Amino acid sequence: MSEAEKQESQKTVVAFITGLLIGGLLVWVFSSTPSENKVSEEKATDTEQVTANDEIKSSDVAVKLEEKVTDIIGKGLLSVADQKAGAVVTLGKMEFPSKSGWVVVRDYMDGTPGNVLGAARYNSDEGLVPTTVELMRVTTPGSSYQVVFFSNNGDASFSLAEDTVITGTTATFKAN
Repeated sequence: MSEAEKQESQKTVVAFITGLLIGGLLVWVFSSTPSENKVSEEKATDTEQVTANDEIKSSDVAVKLEEKVTDIIGKGLLSVADQKAGAVVTLGKMEFPSKSGWVVVRDYMDGTPGNVLGAARYNSDEGLVPTTVELMRVTTPGSSYQVVFFSNNGDASFSLAEDTVITGTTATFKAN
């Protein structure tokens, strides 16, 4: 075997091992179950309004963040009330767990989070404080949805591959 063939063979082995390690890490990160994350829930009692005519029911749920994040600025807090089905979700009280990130709305069925429907960026340095999240498709009356915080990888574009969920802070709501 020539020296060039040996080097190519070594490169292939190193690339294969690196791929296995990255794949294993991704499986480990995305395979954690909700039961592993102990979360304390507090019900909010305020009634909020989407518009002057659309009253939201007071079934807000707020959950405190207990996980440490690299750019942590405080304890995360998130509440969202049940609301009319539509293409926009109105957010309730929020305390962001980090300086920069995303508020994400996704399907929620039988206690399992599903597809991401929309995301709104927040950033304390830029003064970005979302009050709503615009969705890629409308919510369905009678269905449940989950709102969570995601980290921001440094750009202004949400990516499921590069931005990760900040576990410990979730809120759920039902579309009417």
